[in-house]
Amino acid sequence: MDELLDPAFGMPELYEPRLPLLTLTEAHQLLDALQHFGTTDHDWGAQARHFAAEFAARVPSRAP
Repeated sequence: MDELLDPAFGMPELYEPRLPLLTLTEAHQLLDALQHFGTTDHDWGAQARHFAAEFAARVPSRAP
């Protein structure tokens, strides 16, 4: 996880323009990641729990 905080960590180049908003699938994947990271007992975990709750309030539910 430390590599995500490292500005030298390279992200793959994108060959297509990014959408201004996340797709529903991307939003659910991000919510899953926030909820998973929120299980840690750390200051970052507390922030992840906060943003997971805020994000969940704005993202439509998954279809059954």
